[in-house]
Amino acid sequence: MFKRIILMMALLYALPAQSADWKDEIIYFIMLDRFSDGDQTNNQTVDLDNPIAFHGGDLKGLTDKLDEIVDLGATAIWFTPVVQQVITPIEAEGIPFHGHHGYWAEDFTQLDPRYGTEADLKALVDTAHSKGLKIILDVVYNHVGYGAEWTRTRPKWIRQGDDCGGDAITLCLSGLPDLKTELPAVRDYLYEAHIGLAERVGADGFRLDTYKHITQEFWKDHRVVTRERLGEDFFLIGEIWDADKYIARKPFEEDTLDGVLDFSFRDRTMKLLNGVEDTARYARYFTKRHDVPDGYVLAPFLSSHDVPMLLAMLRGDTDKLRIAFALLMFAEGTPVITWGEEIGRRGGLWPDNREDMAWGESNEQLPGANLPRDEALRADVKSMLSLRKAHTEIRHADVQTVFAGGDVLVLQKGSVILAVNRGNSGQTMPLLPDGEWVTVLGSHSDELTLPAKSYRFMVNDG
Repeated sequence: MFKRIILMMALLYALPAQSADWKDEIIYFIMLDRFSDGDQTNNQTVDLDNPIAFHGGDLKGLTDKLDEIVDLGATAIWFTPVVQQVITPIEAEGIPFHGHHGYWAEDFTQLDPRYGTEADLKALVDTAHSKGLKIILDVVYNHVGYGAEWTRTRPKWIRQGDDCGGDAITLCLSGLPDLKTELPAVRDYLYEAHIGLAERVGADGFRLDTYKHITQEFWKDHRVVTRERLGEDFFLIGEIWDADKYIARKPFEEDTLDGVLDFSFRDRTMKLLNGVEDTARYARYFTKRHDVPDGYVLAPFLSSHDVPMLLAMLRGDTDKLRIAFALLMFAEGTPVITWGEEIGRRGGLWPDNREDMAWGESNEQLPGANLPRDEALRADVKSMLSLRKAHTEIRHADVQTVFAGGDVLVLQKGSVILAVNRGNSGQTMPLLPDGEWVTVLGSHSDELTLPAKSYRFMVNDG
């Protein structure tokens, strides 16, 4: 037992220094308005009773809560856009729908005062860097918000109404005014707005919204300019709906992106844990999902602001969510955690999937004050992040299937094994490769048995 404790401590706390390889990073994604309100003086149109209004989260609030993210073990933060949003809400289901999410730009050259100032953003980046965190800005090149001033003052820059086409490039997504990014004037304006901001505040990367709705010619030029102005290591990760290794192939081959958000991982993991997909088929997927060129990454995730939280899709089963987190931390690429899923946030269909971050019992004036937190779940997730960071093989080694049958799946990366049992009853532990396999995380109840709905990380101490 003493030997096991010493081994666990060594694995969980011997953390590596950060590197430029984004396989070594763990991203924490935040909808800024839903996280933490650090400055009540900038609260405009805040209505906590309206799930599609502003709730007060801002840059100062995020800065105040950076230690929460550091303590969890994430190494990078991606948060929703901070540019000036359209002022006038639209109506949705009989209530006003404000651009609290950041994707309905009015002015790309200004920060929305409800989020804070550029000085606040610079302070956030500097403080994050001092704590070892990288910052990814979410930027939109494809469209402006409903009724944005440009639709009247710069109509030649906009596709709207009858100008909207039926293909991915000329489509007016969700009826939003579409920017004619093929025009040099539009392209140069947007570059200066987004890249200029990243230069001034020292950001480490961009998450590129609606990537597939803009031409590859634009993105090729964008790559050249970002490298010239922001450096070779500036990270570009694209949102391509339903992306997997096949959809990521073209942007990787053309070197317009460093990473792509991996939608396939959430879908396949959800099917596995809900009994829709058998373990053998999932194992074949898991061992081949990251077949991409060296130097590029798929970023797997479990939940996002555009889909229901995975916990809701698992009907609130936190044991299954723990298994999902274990698979996420064992996956190759750059894992993404969405705000609050580590403490049991379980919002279902929109807009419930965009709930406030839960802060438990708090005297602070926070949108999520007094919302309950599952601290036991968070502690387990924190341990998984520590294990991934401590073990190079988890991040970089090829994955192999040791066993896949019934409800049991056993995967191996070098000297590390992840065994899971998704079923409702205990299962006999399959025969493992030669070595002295020691459990370092997860169920310790019986080395020969995998309890119901459990995971187990093991290392070869031979």
